[in-house]
Amino acid sequence: NIMYISLNGKLIKNDELLISPKGEGFNYGYGLFETLKIVDGNICFMEEHFNRLKKSCAELNLKFEYDLCIIQEYANNLASSCGMSSGSIKILYAKDKDKYNLLMTTNENKYTLEKYKKGFSICIASSKRNPYSKLTYIKSNNYLENILEKTIANKKGYDETVFLNTNDNISEGSYTNVFFIKDNIIYTPSISCGILPGIMRDKVIDLINKLSIKIEIGKFKIDDMFKADEIFITNSLMEIMPVWKLENKKFNLTNNIITKLLMKEFYRLYYK
Repeated sequence: NIMYISLNGKLIKNDELLISPKGEGFNYGYGLFETLKIVDGNICFMEEHFNRLKKSCAELNLKFEYDLCIIQEYANNLASSCGMSSGSIKILYAKDKDKYNLLMTTNENKYTLEKYKKGFSICIASSKRNPYSKLTYIKSNNYLENILEKTIANKKGYDETVFLNTNDNISEGSYTNVFFIKDNIIYTPSISCGILPGIMRDKVIDLINKLSIKIEIGKFKIDDMFKADEIFITNSLMEIMPVWKLENKKFNLTNNIITKLLMKEFYRLYYK
C-alpha cells in the first residue's frame, strides 16, 4: 500500500508533505495530539478523543472549527486509503502563524499477545511532574521530557517509566496512566497529582465501578506501589497492560487475578 497522511482533510503521499518551518507548531511545539486505536477497521473512542482535543484547543487558545463528523470522515478516509484495518491513527493539530494544520498519520499497533503475557517492566523517572503546570494536563506536542525519560528507561532495560510529582506522589507514566492493587482495592492517582486524564483511564475506572470493585483515587507514595499485589498501566493503544517488574521488585503474573479480570471484561464490553 502507498502510505498517505491527511493534511487538513487532503490525502497526501507520505513523502510529499511540506510544513512551514516558521510556524509555531514547528518552532515551539504549539499544538496538540491524540492517538486512537483502530480495531477491525473501527476507530475506537473517536468522540472521547475529539472532545478532549477540542477542550484542550480552548485551553491553548487554538481556534478549532472542525466538528466530530468531519474529523471522523478524514480519519476513516486515511485509514482506508492506507489499508489500515488494525493499528493506530494520530491526530495532530498545530498553530502555523494565522492558520492551523490538522495532520493525521497512521501507524501499526506494536502490542502483541506476547507483550501482554510477559507484561511490562517499569522504573521511576528522575524528572518530576509539575502539578501546577498547565501543560501537565494537556496532551500537547511538548513531549520531549517524556521521550527523554522513556529513552533512559529503555536503555536500562525497562519498558516504561513512572513519574513522581514535585510533592513525591505517584503521577503517571511517560505515555501511560498507572493503577495498582492491594488487598483487592484498586488505587490510581487523582488528576490533581499532575496527570493527563487518559481516555483509557476513564474507561477502566468506569469498568471497575461497573464490576463493583473498590477503587480509591487519590495521592499515593512510591512505597504504596512497591507494596502492591498487582500493577497495571493503561493507554489508548495498549488498553490494559500488566506489570511484572517495578525497579527490582518482581510481580508474579500468574497471581494478577484482578488485572486479568479487567482485561477480560474490557474485551467483552468493547469488542464482542
